[in-house]
Amino acid sequence: MDQVGFLIRIRAVLGRTSEATARCGETALATDWAERAQRILGAARGRWEELLPRFETELEAVAGVLHRATPTAVPAIVSRIARERQFSHVVTWSEAALGVPGLLATLRAEGLQVEEGSPDRDGGRPPGMGHGLRDALDRAGIGLTGVDYAVAESGSLVLMSGPGKGRLISCLPAVHVALLRPGQLLDTWDEVGVLLEALHRQDAFAESQSNTTFITGPSRTADIEFSLTRGVHGPKEVHVLALDR
Repeated sequence: MDQVGFLIRIRAVLGRTSEATARCGETALATDWAERAQRILGAARGRWEELLPRFETELEAVAGVLHRATPTAVPAIVSRIARERQFSHVVTWSEAALGVPGLLATLRAEGLQVEEGSPDRDGGRPPGMGHGLRDALDRAGIGLTGVDYAVAESGSLVLMSGPGKGRLISCLPAVHVALLRPGQLLDTWDEVGVLLEALHRQDAFAESQSNTTFITGPSRTADIEFSLTRGVHGPKEVHVLALDR
């Protein structure tokens, strides 16, 4: 099943339908998909203030936390989250992928031990699990990432792994902190489907990206007695820092 078909099925399960996404099996040129993607991204940049309250409501409904902040406030927020949970280690995407210059040095100045963890740091091993990265993930209480997209209708995050963007950074530490910017927040899963389809039709994207992860709140596990537990197979907490630029 293609990316669009997969996301259409997600929306069907949620009881939501839309004509924004091509029907399964519909054929379209790569240029058509690219044009649709550009229209969606152009609209998203102007809808930040409209979509953010809806995203916050949906994120809180799945036990996530939204913080509105400026980029300069990011180190203080991450440091406070770490102190409150008595964590001292943070593993992050590369600073270039995070897009906040000087962030890692400032976090270290706050007293945190910060390590960049990504597959390319360990020689590009396919699973992204070189010894250095594995050790960093074992030590870290907080995983700090950016996002590629966020979805207002479900409070979800979409992360695509690749150079400087280790997949497991969002999956293994007890707390996941994600940086979200205007232009990355979309309205629906239909729009995500169009963007992913457009990306996957680009040869350069296929060569550089290895995995797409969908995150909707902290990890959840329910046993046979339907007792819900968070964080058994992933983060116990998800914090999204909505940056003004």
